[in-house]
Amino acid sequence: MTERVYTIKEVAAQTELSTQLIRKWEERYQAVSPQRLPNGYRAYSKHDIDTLRWLKKQVDEGVPIGMAVMERERDKSHPEQGASAAAEGLELGAVPTYSGSPETWKEPIREMLAAIEQIDLEQARALYERWIQSYPVEHVLMNILEPVLVELGDRWESHEISEYQEHFGSHFIRDNILALCSLFRPEPGQPLLVTACGPGERHELGILFIGFFARQLGYRVVYLGASPAEKGIFDCLGDLRPAGFTFSFSSEGRLKQAEPFLQELDRRIAAESPATMVFVGGAGVRQTRLLPGSRSVHLVAGDGKRAMKYVHELLLQVQNAR
Repeated sequence: MTERVYTIKEVAAQTELSTQLIRKWEERYQAVSPQRLPNGYRAYSKHDIDTLRWLKKQVDEGVPIGMAVMERERDKSHPEQGASAAAEGLELGAVPTYSGSPETWKEPIREMLAAIEQIDLEQARALYERWIQSYPVEHVLMNILEPVLVELGDRWESHEISEYQEHFGSHFIRDNILALCSLFRPEPGQPLLVTACGPGERHELGILFIGFFARQLGYRVVYLGASPAEKGIFDCLGDLRPAGFTFSFSSEGRLKQAEPFLQELDRRIAAESPATMVFVGGAGVRQTRLLPGSRSVHLVAGDGKRAMKYVHELLLQVQNAR
């Protein structure tokens, strides 16, 4: 028996979504993939309708559409995953493709910079909320918010803006990244990553990007914040024995100052939790390599997504070697 198909108007009536929004979710996020009839019209299945209903429910509850699509794809790819899933079950989250050119992002970046420089919180919020509903979440992070952060830092260093403007913008972006991170619900049995700024480091945004991509992969993530005490990190190692620690440093000087701590952490890992690994990223890391003299401390260069991909691959190697 042939399954019935539905027109886009029928789907709109059954899902309470507009036909324009259905097309947008389909074209920008590949939320569903309807058939095409000989006359060019879209033909949707009952499964497509169920998918759109589920996505609408997530969006109504505050989940950005791009993130909801990623969660749906992850569940579809790993229906067998449960609380006992191991590290080898993790895969990089599928990122919805977006066909916009680099020119696409110039105006959003300019708009956000203007709102930040004017300390216009309402405008900054309105822009962010519009983008998070219009583009995949990862594109908002990597193509808008990260360039805005870099430009803010450059303008502050060149005395084009004041410190309070740079702080306002950084805290606005920080709060929104944390809000996105809180939407992930990892399974209890997934590997644990402890993330933090390195000792003495107070610039949080680099490690927050790492934390976002770790959660996207399905890791459980504990965030210790800015400039954690070394004793607290050593206690954390003994109590939690995580799969890995990830630290970020904004300058080579701060990383150099932290080397004695990293060497001590490496020694304690060898004695207390040999399977634990340490990953250090951020602007202070110029080259991906093992920290000289260490066994488990890896320096990882690159942006948050590339760094987390490298972290994930090394953790998989350890898991598969057991």
